[in-house]
Amino acid sequence: MKMIAIDMDGTLLDDERKVTVENVKAIKEAQKRGIEVVIATGRDDKEARIPLNEAKLTCPVISVNGAEVQSADGKVLDVHSLDNETVKKASKILHRHEVYFELYTNKGAFTDDYEKGIETVIDVLLSSGSTDSLDHMRAIAEERYDTGAVSHIENYQALFDDPTISFYKLLAFTKDDQKRTKAKQELEEMDHLAISSSASDNLEITHCEAQKGRAVKRYASGLNIPMEEVMVIGDNGNDLSMFKVAGHAVAMGNAIEEVKSLAQEVTDTNDNSGVAKAIYNILS
Repeated sequence: MKMIAIDMDGTLLDDERKVTVENVKAIKEAQKRGIEVVIATGRDDKEARIPLNEAKLTCPVISVNGAEVQSADGKVLDVHSLDNETVKKASKILHRHEVYFELYTNKGAFTDDYEKGIETVIDVLLSSGSTDSLDHMRAIAEERYDTGAVSHIENYQALFDDPTISFYKLLAFTKDDQKRTKAKQELEEMDHLAISSSASDNLEITHCEAQKGRAVKRYASGLNIPMEEVMVIGDNGNDLSMFKVAGHAVAMGNAIEEVKSLAQEVTDTNDNSGVAKAIYNILS
């Protein structure tokens, strides 16, 4: 393999949202052997770099599901954004179905409801099986604001009025299956959108070119690496597009069944450094 594309949440990161020591060692060993290691995440670049910097990892980042690609040194290489009218129409659909959402842009991620943003992260942690105390989960949620990964804004209209803003993604959450399904059905009728999910309760709405699979393929092509020489590792719905195009797809032990069904290999869980084990398998 000449390239490895790795998802973050539920894959590279453990349940504390940290990169394990074992994963760091494996990635650095792969890089040392000349393998291009790329992060492919639904997070924006700023939020993705936080755990990478903590772990002293330097990698290119395919962020917001492929809406933006940055080199290891932070140079923007590729962008696929949504136009304002599309974002406004999608926002109205989500509002009509009472589905909370955040907006991801070239200037970071934003929420217009601080407390709902906290509650949503706690719900995601609970749905992923976290056994942490509510106080600890709230601290994790608040860290998104403290680190600047997400900013609170009174009204999204301020973003629409700012000509320097480019919209990358709407990240929507609701535990109400009926509301989420109805909203998704309406969104799917819109042109040029890709709709995926990174958790059971969310929808990730991006430009149709902003999908991990297409972004990984473009990135590999730029390095003249055939897809047969690309390994991808992931766990959830927004990883499916890259599982369909890669030469070797590895599902995490904690992955959803649909992801496992497309994988050539199932590794250990994110809490047990499954990424490291998958990397060492191809290095041995």
